[in-house]
Amino acid sequence: MKPFRWICVVFLLALPLTAQGEYKTLDELTKAYSVDKCKSCHGTVHKEWEASYHSQSVVHSLGGIRNFIVVGVGKEYDEPMSKEHLLRCMGCHAPQIKDASESLAKEIASLIITAKDAKSRSKKNAAKKKLAKLNVNCIICHNTMIKVAKNVRGDPRPGVFYGPKGGKSSAHKTEKTTEISRSVFCGQCHGIYTPPDGDTIGCNTLYGSYQDAYRGNGGTETCQACHMGKKKRGHTFPGAYQVGIVKEGIGLDVQAMGIKLHPGKWIPTAIVDIGLTNKAGHRIPDG
Repeated sequence: MKPFRWICVVFLLALPLTAQGEYKTLDELTKAYSVDKCKSCHGTVHKEWEASYHSQSVVHSLGGIRNFIVVGVGKEYDEPMSKEHLLRCMGCHAPQIKDASESLAKEIASLIITAKDAKSRSKKNAAKKKLAKLNVNCIICHNTMIKVAKNVRGDPRPGVFYGPKGGKSSAHKTEKTTEISRSVFCGQCHGIYTPPDGDTIGCNTLYGSYQDAYRGNGGTETCQACHMGKKKRGHTFPGAYQVGIVKEGIGLDVQAMGIKLHPGKWIPTAIVDIGLTNKAGHRIPDG
């Protein structure tokens, strides 16, 4: 029996922290989800991601998240903030918070409020610096959010990176998956979202527009084709904040004619007819 007990102890010590308990500090959580090592093999992809809004998924959306915490939970729900509440936003903006302790989730919520409401600029900047460690990164997309196929393959396996090719790597385990190349993968967050409490969150309806207005009328392109494949955009995922892709998505036709109005007095006048055509695969504006 003694050898068996010794083996069990060694096994438990070898388990990742999340198997023993939730992360209690922001440093522990961000270290577990750090993608610094990814750039040693995937330097170009990592650089592209750093330039994307996915890398700023929390700090870029502080206003909306703050309003949900203060107005939604604090006033409309009239309930104290909890991890379950926070995941209604962070389930997309920073899914790693699912592994945070209740106290850490409340600390993060407090940082979000400070980053928006603090009167001191130094306090705001300090809070933003901490929150910048939370984002949608390689681990989130290539492991955590592969749960889109949960009913088929089960939960994503720890330490395995899922991709469209599944090429072998000496740095980590890999597995091929087709889901990551389909629009439904993006639709998990850029559409109707189901948080851990099972509710339905409709703060973003882009995927519904894509399915109903674009695919429903014969469109065949995927989200990845336009926001990654075309012009070799890779992991920059350009969208509404990049002028180039906005120009591609909106057709502009301008017809102008100079005339003089009558009667009574000749008044030089211009009649300008402007036509905008949606050339994107979804409604504009949206997000």
